[in-house]
Amino acid sequence: MSIEEKLSVLESRIRRQRIGMAGMCLGLFVVLFLGMAQQPPKVLVLEGLTIMKDGKPRVVMGTNEKDGGVGIALLDVHGKPTLAIGNNEKGESGIVCMDENEFPRISIGTGPRGAAISLIGAALIELPDTKDLPKK
Repeated sequence: MSIEEKLSVLESRIRRQRIGMAGMCLGLFVVLFLGMAQQPPKVLVLEGLTIMKDGKPRVVMGTNEKDGGVGIALLDVHGKPTLAIGNNEKGESGIVCMDENEFPRISIGTGPRGAAISLIGAALIELPDTKDLPKK
């Protein structure tokens, strides 16, 4: 095989490689464009949701498998609940504010027999009337 024939074979191989590379790049751009053109989901269906911060859960949402209740809990940096909101299948619902020992301090709830508000260990603090505050 002469040098001219070898050059001709090499040139045809390089041409085919260029065409193949151009086709691969075009295919990649088409796939990327189609992926970017998809709309984000408008409805999200979950059985539970946990929002994390620095590897620790801070907000937990979910259902109770025992009674079918639904709840949301806000957790402190140690993972202890400080505020909880929820309901159950009996129609009872409520909000609870807890201290650092997870002891309920304020609770508000409703149920078949009525509604209630509880303040546990609370002190009465009198706030001044807004008309007595100095004007700026």
